[in-house]
Amino acid sequence: MNKLLIISFVLLVFFCGYAQEDEKVTKVEVVNQFDEVEVHEKNEIRLNALDLIMHPALSLSYERILNESNGYGVSLFANFGDHDATYQNFSITPYYRFYFLNRKDYGASGLFVEAFSSFSSVDFDEKQNSNSNEFQISMGVGLGKKWVNRNGFSFETFVGVGRYFINRDTDNYSHPDAHGRFGLSIGKRF
Repeated sequence: MNKLLIISFVLLVFFCGYAQEDEKVTKVEVVNQFDEVEVHEKNEIRLNALDLIMHPALSLSYERILNESNGYGVSLFANFGDHDATYQNFSITPYYRFYFLNRKDYGASGLFVEAFSSFSSVDFDEKQNSNSNEFQISMGVGLGKKWVNRNGFSFETFVGVGRYFINRDTDNYSHPDAHGRFGLSIGKRF
């Protein structure tokens, strides 16, 4: 009876230890599986809906996703209305993004910080009839959050501020030293 109890105890410990080893291996495989997930859709195009709502302007963005935590891209902005909300007529804005707290299964999503520069045609003149377009260069930073669903559709919200480098003050008007960058964008990865 004593031998039978000892053999039963040894077998129980052996099977429990074996089962725990299998469970640990399975967990490690799952963790490694998520770590090795690559972002298959490396391109994303977005439309900034906020610019369409605030004033008649078109703002399109393209982003190339490097990996689950980095991406770079360019935004194109064209203003078709008055300058109540922005002085910019046209701008090209390259940017680089760092993603944090993202979900690795979709990659390049979650909270992000971006560094951007802007090459813009601006009209700081307050007179509606004059055409005083200037070329401006700015650099700035932004903060936002992006959500991506399983079908590759994305939604992002962001805010940023940039500082103009070319500062021209004349007798007639003075222009601001900084500009904002805001958005609620809807996009698709491909």
